[in-house]
Formats: sequence, C-alpha cells, structure tokens
Amino acid sequence: MGEDAGLCRWRTGRRPRPLAGDDPPDDRENVAEADRAHLEGRTPFFEADFRMRHKDGHWVWILDRGKTLERDKDGRLVRAIGSLTDITQRKQTEESLIVSAAMLADEKERLRVTLQSIGDAVICTDAANRITFMNPVAEKLTGVVGAEALGKTLGHVYWAVDEETGQRIGMTRPALGSASPADQNSRAVLIRRDDTRCSIRQVVSPIMNDRQEFCGLVIVFQDFTDARALQRQLAYAAAHDALTGLANRSSFIRTMEELVDRSRKAGTARSAGEHHFMFIDLDHFKLVNDTGGHAAGDALLKRVAEAIRGALGPEDIVARLGGDEFAVILKAGPSAGARIAARSVIDAIRGLQFSWDGRPHAIDASIGLAPIHSNSGEVDEIIARADAACYAAKAAGRGCVSVAPDDTGSRGQAEPPLAAAS
Repeated sequence: MGEDAGLCRWRTGRRPRPLAGDDPPDDRENVAEADRAHLEGRTPFFEADFRMRHKDGHWVWILDRGKTLERDKDGRLVRAIGSLTDITQRKQTEESLIVSAAMLADEKERLRVTLQSIGDAVICTDAANRITFMNPVAEKLTGVVGAEALGKTLGHVYWAVDEETGQRIGMTRPALGSASPADQNSRAVLIRRDDTRCSIRQVVSPIMNDRQEFCGLVIVFQDFTDARALQRQLAYAAAHDALTGLANRSSFIRTMEELVDRSRKAGTARSAGEHHFMFIDLDHFKLVNDTGGHAAGDALLKRVAEAIRGALGPEDIVARLGGDEFAVILKAGPSAGARIAARSVIDAIRGLQFSWDGRPHAIDASIGLAPIHSNSGEVDEIIARADAACYAAKAAGRGCVSVAPDDTGSRGQAEPPLAAAS
C-alpha cells in the first residue's frame, strides 16, 4: 500500500475497526486502550499502531490517528476525523535498527569484557586524545584508577620515553588519507606519577573510520622490565668473560675489526696517533694451577684482570682471550706511550701478592706489542705479530715487553725486548 494516508469519518458511537479476530492480541489491547483514553477525554487525540492482515495474507503495519470533532450533551462521540497510514517500511527499519543496536551493544560488551580480561594493558583515546577506556592491567601499570583517568588527556596518565635517549615517545595522528600502520616500540619506559619507572613494550594503533578519518588511538603495552633485564644479562654474557668480567674473545675481535676498518678508511698514518694491540701471556701461571688447583687459578685470574684494568686508561679495551692470555687495545698514543703502558701492566701483575692456602705465588707476564694503523693489515695478522713478539719476550727471559716490526712488508725481527721496571 505504501506509506500514504487516507481520511475517514467515525460515526456516532462506533468507528471502522481494522482489527480482526486473528489480529495479534497485544495490538488489540493497545488499540482498545488508546481508544478508551480518547473517548473518555483523557487524550487530545487518538493514536495507535497495529498490524493488519492484507488481503493476500501478509501482515502490514498501520498507524491509526484520529480526533473527536463533536460530542453530544452527554459527552458521547458525535463526529470525528482520522487517518490510516501504512508504516510497514518504517517499522521494518526500526526493527532492523533495534536488532543492529542490540548486536552492537553485545559486541561492545564482548569487547569490553575481552579488554578487561586480557593480560596486556590497554588504553583507548578519542580524536582529541582524551582517554575513553582503561583496563585493569593499564590501571595497575600506570598507577591511575580508570574512573579518574576517563576524559583526561593521555599525557596525564601515560608518559613513555625512549630508554636510550630519554626523549618522550610521541603519539601523533596519521595524515588524512595516509596509511596508518601500528607503531611498535620495544625500548620504551613508562614514567608513573610517583616518578617510578617501568620498562614496557608498546604498540600504538590509530583508530580510523570508514572514511579514513582519525578517531583516536589504542595503546597496548606490557610490563617488559624482567624481560629487558634478562636481555641485558644475555647481551652482557655474550660479550664478557664469565670469570673476570672483561670483554671476551669474540666481542674483542669484533671491536678490533671495527677499529682496523676505521683506521683503514681514515688512512691513519703511523705518525698520526696510532692504536696499539697488546698481547699478554702470564708467566708461571701453570704452577699455581698445579699446586693450588683450578680454584686458585681462577682466583688469580680475577686478580690479574683487576691489575691490568687498573694499570690502563678508561678508554683502553681489556679482554681475556682464554686461559691465561689477555689482550688490550690502547686507543691512542705514540709507540713510546704504548711501551710505558705495557711496562705498567707487567709491574702491576708482578706486584700482586697472591697466596693460596697460605702459600705465596709469584707470577709475571710477557707482552707483545703491535701497532694498528691503515697499513697494519687484517686483524689476524696484527694478532699474529703481537703473539710472535710475546714469544720473543718470553725467550728473552720473561717479564718484559717486545714490540713487533712496524712494517708489514718486512721480514725484520721484533725490537729488542724491554724489561719492566724493577
């Protein structure tokens, strides 16, 4: 019939009733109540909607409106006017909206329950950066109650900085029409209101509508403090000797390779503040191990590591290559300065007053020196020259310094060994 209206006149005492015996009883009751209310003068007009069976058998919705125009002296209806309108399409639309709203409410509730129960912290904001949601994990990590946070700007609750630079991690909205990927950061630090800190891993995702308009942010973050501490421990263990705490062989070689590469690229000349590689081998260490056991040897190696470290500058790199072999990169200085540093190391080791089970042990060290500059060759060649110089020092009586030839192309012998100060 379409959503159109037609006028009809009600006759005294009765009006055309569109309801049949098989009409839905709820509709009959609603229409009867609205009819009584108007006839008794309790409403200024009559209005009711109901279902009417079409002649072909299907049901249509009708909106019935009417108004009394004349009553007799006893107040009974004499004349009225009204209209019937097919509102089937409107009713179907309303029902669809009701179903959609119910489904949306259910989905929203499921989402809320999910976000409340997951192990990650979640904060949502609107387009103005005001907080619209916080789950319990976010409350716990930020130290702010959700009810207190709602409506406040994000910065009042969530302040994350970069672990290395200390700079605040910005959360900017994407440009209109541009792609909006999630921004992940595994080195963020959350600073709470009480200035305590918590290492976190965060993922910030923009909320975009179907017109690619920015509607807010979803921030998902985790307490990463323990995991990051473990990462640091593993990284430290991978680069350091477990016994002495010095750099281990692999990390030392990587550092030396980088230094050699920089020297080669910079064209560092032999006279331009060259670096030096120092190979240190302990003398008489085997005797300590044989008489005191490995526990004595380990204790002595720790003391030796401290002595070497203490005899050198803060920029020099010290490593334990393995066993009783140590290595040093003297970062800068002339050859004479390298010799002085090497003699200082020997004096420091010789000066250790080490005893085990009441038995004193005297040890010494032999050192081979090799320069590092643009013409020094590869790392293994430098190490081989320093190692050969160290053997020359041992052959000369131990406890002294031997300097490898500075010309990589020559077959010359190492410089005469230099004894340490007595």
